[in-house]
Amino acid sequence: MSQKSCFFFAADQNFFPYACLAARRVLDVSGPVDGFILHTGIVPAEDRSLGERVLGGRIGIIDVTKFMDATNFNRGPHPTLAAYIRLFADQLPEFEPYDRIAYSDADVLFNRSIEDLCNVPLNAPLLAAHDEQTYFDAKFRNHLPVQPGAPKFNSGVLVFNMPLVRREGLLERTRELASEHVYGMDQGPLNVAFEGRWQTMHPFWNVMTNYTSQIPFSRCYARHFAWGKPWDRPPIGVEVDAMAIYRDLAKGTPWAGRFSSSWPIKRGILKNLGRKFDAISGILLNDEKRKRRARFDAEKVSAIFADHADKSMLAVRYPERVTGIAR
Repeated sequence: MSQKSCFFFAADQNFFPYACLAARRVLDVSGPVDGFILHTGIVPAEDRSLGERVLGGRIGIIDVTKFMDATNFNRGPHPTLAAYIRLFADQLPEFEPYDRIAYSDADVLFNRSIEDLCNVPLNAPLLAAHDEQTYFDAKFRNHLPVQPGAPKFNSGVLVFNMPLVRREGLLERTRELASEHVYGMDQGPLNVAFEGRWQTMHPFWNVMTNYTSQIPFSRCYARHFAWGKPWDRPPIGVEVDAMAIYRDLAKGTPWAGRFSSSWPIKRGILKNLGRKFDAISGILLNDEKRKRRARFDAEKVSAIFADHADKSMLAVRYPERVTGIAR
């Protein structure tokens, strides 16, 4: 029996334009694949019309506000329900026909066909990439009820193996945890519910813009602008070639002005300079986080976890030790 896959972005009315542009990029670099933008809130008619035009009618744009409101989900301090849409992938009627569902945040720009991501051999309920920052600081293990050495994934790019997710009730468990607001809003509960049940994703599918990433945009399968958005003024940390793609995607729309800045700035120049001395300051200050950062090599780390991904391995415990970052 053939596998049926789709992808989706989730957004509120504020992030809706960026979800449309991100989805357009997916269409540009992928073969035929079903896709959706699920949104909450009242999207202005002109934005919806623009989104439909940009996407050429090839993406389903669906308002799930009533659905989300009907769940009576306790969103707590989070300003928008849209952040939790991914937690209802097992209940949303649009997703009933699909075996694989790829989810992406609206601040992710793809360079490779999302079909390749959906077609990764997947034996676990979830495919995800490590949260790079946890290699340096594993404090999450102190406040999440996880086993010693548990790894943590970033929830910005995920692939759900829906038959297993539904059979094991993993998203139902995630919703229960998220509604308690004890372990964070969505990423913490996902990590608790899926502990030991997620498979390593090739790290190039979720390369986050932070102070330590050394993988250039041109080599990323998908760049996650987690620490600086292309629509920010200025777009700190966003590469010039990525900005050029956003300008092309938004060309001819009222959204184009949001990408008009011609000065993408490297994030935290002084901080990056200071981190060149992490090895020395880590020893002088006896700071374990600085020592780990000094030992981080994105090429080496990516190669290790790319190998794990190629072997369809479950996420390993103590990933920071596997890479030699922690001793």
